Amino acid sequence: MTKIVIALAVWLIGAGMVQVQSIEAGSVWDNQSGSVLYIDEVRENGHFHGRYVNNAPGYACQGVEYRVVGDAFAPLISFSVVWKAEEETCHTITAWTGEYDADVITTLWSLVRYAEEDGFARYSGDSVFERRTGDE
Repeated sequence: MTKIVIALAVWLIGAGMVQVQSIEAGSVWDNQSGSVLYIDEVRENGHFHGRYVNNAPGYACQGVEYRVVGDAFAPLISFSVVWKAEEETCHTITAWTGEYDADVITTLWSLVRYAEEDGFARYSGDSVFERRTGDE
């Protein structure tokens, strides 16, 4: 029975009957830490850019819009932020990689930071972004 279900799913995907919705320009996504991903422009090839506002407790560079760039290749997604802005610079780069559907982006992230007094530090974790709907 399992083989039949898998074969049917593969056939439906191949026939174009099951499609993952592409990432949309103008969409806004909130993660579990209160940070916000704004996707401003999406090209036909899946490349996108926008803004990211960090609101995660215990981290610097909060409340500032940073440029985000990425690529979506349904259902996969990858995007990154260089934490450099006129308002605040954190000498940090973060990259998120994962998967998405119409309402959720599920990622693993990796962050590297440099400080003269401490040198390099690396952190990693996971983020789940939920798409905002309506006038939120």
